[in-house]
Amino acid sequence: MQIKISKWGNSLGFRIPANVAEAMHLEQGDTVSYELQGEQLILKKECSTKELFASFYGKPYEALTAEDIKGGGELDWGDDVGGEVF
Repeated sequence: MQIKISKWGNSLGFRIPANVAEAMHLEQGDTVSYELQGEQLILKKECSTKELFASFYGKPYEALTAEDIKGGGELDWGDDVGGEVF
């Protein structure tokens, strides 16, 4: 598939076809990160905090209750490795 590059202000841009946006679960207002590997441009959808919570707890962020996130508390990351002072 080919996409035409167009002038957009002082930059260049292209449209993401609907089928690609759907496959990447992209919606208007989403943020993507990019990486250049030689002449390849790699796009990756960035997850919002709400999406991360929903993924972790298995239900929409808006449906989470205090009971769902109870048991947070402290995490033990193991022994100090360097010169950390907390």
